[in-house]
Amino acid sequence: MKRYIKVLLFAGSITCMTLRSGLLFTAHAAGTGNESFRPVFDAEYYFNQNPDLQDTIGADPENLFAHFVNMGIWEGRSGNEEFNLKAYMYYNPDLLDTYNTNWAAYCRHYDTAGRSEGRLCLPQPEENPVIGIYHTDYNKTLPRAENIQQAASRINGLVLQPGETFSFSQTVLSRIPENGYVMAPAIGGMEYGGGICQVSSTLYAAMCHAMLPAAERYPHSSRISYIPRGLDATISEGRKDLKFMNPYDKPLTIQITLDETGLTASLLLDTEQAPTDDPPEENPVPDTQSIQ
Repeated sequence: MKRYIKVLLFAGSITCMTLRSGLLFTAHAAGTGNESFRPVFDAEYYFNQNPDLQDTIGADPENLFAHFVNMGIWEGRSGNEEFNLKAYMYYNPDLLDTYNTNWAAYCRHYDTAGRSEGRLCLPQPEENPVIGIYHTDYNKTLPRAENIQQAASRINGLVLQPGETFSFSQTVLSRIPENGYVMAPAIGGMEYGGGICQVSSTLYAAMCHAMLPAAERYPHSSRISYIPRGLDATISEGRKDLKFMNPYDKPLTIQITLDETGLTASLLLDTEQAPTDDPPEENPVPDTQSIQ
């Protein structure tokens, strides 16, 4: 059964998010302790700002806090009048490389450093369809570059309708010469399609930036150089995939672009066209390590 819950986005508007069993993160799994969310939570504010909870939960502070930790932050609800976790992650992408999906750590950072640094922590009124973005570098002279280009070309511009599921492995097709893939180094040796995990990892990092949960994702068995630990997503045909569902009531576009510096994965909401303007200055592309 579908449940429709309001989620705050960064175009200054309210839309609906469709949540299905198994796709909603829980703070217990992602964080290091619920008490880290206390500094960004005010029970009276949360009660007054969420009329839908007033009848179902009431004014009990601990029950309201439990809802905020386990559901509210994923729905885009603010715990107090000065902080919104989705906005904090979106406007401060430099934190992603360090904290990955440890949502409690973002709250601790805001409480201990971000507030005094004057970092943006609330949704801004500008219109921008990009809800998540990430960039990685790679060497275009190596054979794996051809595999990266093949995978990227099959994903770029893909539009997911509400409730539709994306499968990376199915979208990029079998890694065989007939599909344009070449032999290149991969963990464990040479293989056709070696290098495509950089595309899946960059996309997964963009998903993390957007707080978009994965239905299926696996980390690499050993450290890779082009992306921080915790933001990678390995692909093994027939065994390991990267999957996610569009939980919004609007189309979600996946954009994978290549330029002279590497590849960028972007997630765009409610548009079937690539944006014509650059992302706002408050949302810079994070720096990442160059591929070895």
